[in-house]
Amino acid sequence: MKKLKIISPQIKEKKSILSIAIFVILVVYVLALFIPIIWAIYSSFNDPSAYDEFYLSADASFPTKLTFENFKIALVDFRLDKSEGQFTFAQMIVNSLIYTFGSAFFYTLTPCLVAYCAARFKFKFSKILYAFVIITMALPIVGTMPSEWAMLKALHLDDSFFGMFVLRMNFLSINFLIFHAQFEMIPMTYSEAAKVDGASNFRIMITVIFPQAFPTMVTIFLLSFLTFWNDYQIPRVYMPSYPTVSEGLWTFGQMSLDFEAAPIKLAGFIGLTLPIVITFAFLNRFLKLNVSTGGIKG
Repeated sequence: MKKLKIISPQIKEKKSILSIAIFVILVVYVLALFIPIIWAIYSSFNDPSAYDEFYLSADASFPTKLTFENFKIALVDFRLDKSEGQFTFAQMIVNSLIYTFGSAFFYTLTPCLVAYCAARFKFKFSKILYAFVIITMALPIVGTMPSEWAMLKALHLDDSFFGMFVLRMNFLSINFLIFHAQFEMIPMTYSEAAKVDGASNFRIMITVIFPQAFPTMVTIFLLSFLTFWNDYQIPRVYMPSYPTVSEGLWTFGQMSLDFEAAPIKLAGFIGLTLPIVITFAFLNRFLKLNVSTGGIKG
């Protein structure tokens, strides 16, 4: 007979005290993260002159006058001057949307397709491919930019959106490993049953396997979207004729170090986060790396 473990009330009390202490610490930590965000949002609505006076004068009162003029200056009136021309905020927004959605799409689709073939069709090269991805991820990537630029130049794809999309059509990333693990955990009986019904390999992939991996696809797409939306360095170097809003706000943030310019800068940075917030609000329910979706729809 198995002996029953008797947990004393003292141990239970110690565990409950520890849980409460951890909970309090986590709540304080979360509040500490939200305080700078709340301060930034409030400061973005402050009148620049009152904001400047409050931080430079000991006798000044706390700024209470709120205005939307900062957002108009940062997001409408601002112009980015480059050797390629002058660009408005609307033009940079369009460039950002094309660059971000296209890059995130191909950065998600390519490793998904390659991982599907390596995981669902067992052949010798699939193991070599898997090992190659791991080895490539372990190597430093500092020297890749010159080679990428040289390749785009040779193919006449430099300074174009299509050239950037070509760079994102690679599977040498953690995304390949995630998709590979996802597809391997889906039972082969689904594919075998579909084959008995006369489905082709392509139809099995589209209608049977991919629907089960759809939450994973959306999650990786959103994380990639966030990365590419905030990226200003790569577009600045590879496609200077199509500046993104991240590059514009980075340039805008370097213009002045005065306190008076801080509310306007904060307004621009908050405006930059709005597409991210909206995207996550609509696709939040897919942010789960689920293996099964509770059935297959034909």
